[in-house]
Order: sequence, then structure tokens, then C-alpha cells
Amino acid sequence: MDLVKVDVTSKVKGKYENGHMNLYVDDAHVGQVTETASGLQHLMSAGYVFEEDKVYRYENANPNQVTSYVDSCEEGWC
Repeated sequence: MDLVKVDVTSKVKGKYENGHMNLYVDDAHVGQVTETASGLQHLMSAGYVFEEDKVYRYENANPNQVTSYVDSCEEGWC
């Protein structure tokens, strides 16, 4: 499966909760920003990255591409 990096920065909303800035896209929690002595730390959820002041989501480049409808078809029953 080929993944592409999609810029979702304009869809990200921040909500300050319990001393952290939580990041959301729609209602999905996508990350957290915490201020530490060494600066801002970005902890992103699986499938999301923070690079060069932008938030990206990794998505399937070919979402309709089906490689196989079944697995382990060596036995010949499928």
C-alpha cells in the first residue's frame, strides 16, 4: 500500500485541556503540544506527523485499489 502525506493543517483545531494543547481534526484527537524547558514538544497520533509547522496525515494513495479479496488461497478452495 502506497501512502501519501496530506497537509491537514487548516483543519486542525486546538483545545487547551489539563495543561496541554490537544489537537483535533473534526472530532478526532490527532496530537498534543506540551511546553517544556526545551521548547514545544509535539506528540502526534498514529498516522499524523508534525513537520515544518504543519500537520500531515498519511493516507492510502489508492484507496479503491483491491489487491486480493482473500488471503492464503494456496489451498485452492477460493
